[in-house]
Amino acid sequence: MKQILSIIFLLYVATASFAQAPQGIPYQSALRNNSGSVLSNQSVSIRFTIHDSTTSGTTVYQETQNTTTNNQGIVNLNIGLGTPVTGSFSTINWGHNAKFLQIEMNVSGGTTYTNLGTQQMMSVPFALYSNSAGELKQSGSNSQTLIYTNDGF
Repeated sequence: MKQILSIIFLLYVATASFAQAPQGIPYQSALRNNSGSVLSNQSVSIRFTIHDSTTSGTTVYQETQNTTTNNQGIVNLNIGLGTPVTGSFSTINWGHNAKFLQIEMNVSGGTTYTNLGTQQMMSVPFALYSNSAGELKQSGSNSQTLIYTNDGF
């Protein structure tokens, strides 16, 4: 009986390990007030907005996250895991147009946010590597078979 339970448990763990990548983007920041002092152990609200094509393009996704800074004023968040305001993180078309991330902060607890800037979202090394999988080229064919290569990978 123990062997059967062990096998079922191992099959469950193996199946669960094939889960998809998490739907989130890590974000870390050291927060300061207008005079440059660290916002140590303070409650803040961060608003993330993803714009399409340009820094002021259409908002494809927006969320807010409430958190507390640590002793050094640092927050560690995951974009996509907050409270959605506009759109759905899982339906963003990352393959169409450039995307720009706008960060805003609220330290007063109200609904007024201070714009901290907007930056184009760029590839990370893992994404650059995985891009090679999308570059398959047809190297030969006949009426029944198509053969594709990945130029050395």
